[in-house]
Amino acid sequence: MTCILRKLITDKMNYEEAVDYIINIPRFKFSSDNRCKSGTDNLLCVMNKLGNPQLAKKSIHIAGTNGKGSTALYTKCILNEMGYSVGLFTSPHLIKINERISVSCNENKLIKNYDISDEEFVSCFDIVYKTVCEHENNGGSPLSFFEMMFAIASVYFAGKNVDYVIYETGLGGRLDATNIVKPDICAITSIGLDHIQYLGDTIEKVAYEKAGIIKKDIPIVYNTGDDSADKVIHQVASDKGCKEINVGKTEYIINEKSDKGIDFSFHNRYYKYVNISLDKYIPSYQVDNFMTSICMCSELLKCKLSHEIVEKAANTFFWPGRMEWLSDNVIVDGAHNEDAIERFTECVAEIAKGKTVDLLFAVAGDKDYEAMICHLVKHLSVNQVSVTTIDSSRTASQNTICEIFKTNDNKLKVNSYDNIRDAFKKSYEDALKNDKLLFCVGSLYLVGSIKKYAPEVIHD
Repeated sequence: MTCILRKLITDKMNYEEAVDYIINIPRFKFSSDNRCKSGTDNLLCVMNKLGNPQLAKKSIHIAGTNGKGSTALYTKCILNEMGYSVGLFTSPHLIKINERISVSCNENKLIKNYDISDEEFVSCFDIVYKTVCEHENNGGSPLSFFEMMFAIASVYFAGKNVDYVIYETGLGGRLDATNIVKPDICAITSIGLDHIQYLGDTIEKVAYEKAGIIKKDIPIVYNTGDDSADKVIHQVASDKGCKEINVGKTEYIINEKSDKGIDFSFHNRYYKYVNISLDKYIPSYQVDNFMTSICMCSELLKCKLSHEIVEKAANTFFWPGRMEWLSDNVIVDGAHNEDAIERFTECVAEIAKGKTVDLLFAVAGDKDYEAMICHLVKHLSVNQVSVTTIDSSRTASQNTICEIFKTNDNKLKVNSYDNIRDAFKKSYEDALKNDKLLFCVGSLYLVGSIKKYAPEVIHD
């Protein structure tokens, strides 16, 4: 069905209509062998008709299984502290789709951040929508959800006064929509097994897909946390004649850590920083992402960042939905694969310190949730678990999830709720009454819904 049959090109959608249209676009496109992703040729054709807005600004490209969003955000913070204006394209959003497209700038030493406005969103959507309609009417294929969002973001950033645009990949790298950018530098963060039905069932296969963002003669910074992944990236970088910087060889020390702050030091062959002090809690694993960003910015700007810049950027860093405190006893985290769950349990141990812990859990059906649940039960002392479903066709069955929790610990109290709001309200009230910590984990969809309900539930 062509775009014209869905809605006339001459009709301009309002914000709600535009968002509804995008949300209902299929998330994935498939190739002839039924593997996810069918290449970027179709997207390139649309972007050419748009004037290739993705090439209008200097860019930074980041891929990885976990940590790529945090690395993108901290990179933005550093560049802001250095006086640069930055566009940021990330995913997913938690509450509003505009969150995926943002701009930040340093105005008189005051960092200002703002998401694309509803009006700007509609304007950029209209430009892309009309072009896609013409493309389809001339025999082209529709864009996927992520391709549409990438095109809208590129049009938006092209019209903004930004020095750099940071593009975070959506899925994989080699065939990802963002891989049509021509970046000044690339980065690959932690690599683990996730989306194995799309990216492959071994670390090496996943690493190969992520390494697809590496471009000829463009520096690549990586911190995968896995030797076999490093070998794949090293080989691709060598084949393409790229300067490569393996941040994983950095040594760091957590000097002091509490729920009020953290102090750490680190060094490698490129730089050394002693006593970086933050006056807020961050998970220890964020230090890995910080090091990747610092190394990337140093290489990009061809200078050693000052201690002051590194520390100020770290203290302005905030990534919603990642070990985020919604109240004194509610923490939400978007850990949605086994590697992320491992880090989540480490953070819970740092925070709980003897307090009773409850879990609120929901997960997508395409995740390895059995391994996630096994790790949670094995490494956490949990009082009870509340299981619900995410608002997505991809959700896993709550009955199945409940049974897996019980199989791993037949003494564990497991509650089941049909919707997130009820699950959160009941879990929160129980945790508050009995002085327990409530951790909500398993999916960013879950986190987004809880953040939406939190104001009415917590302050009711």
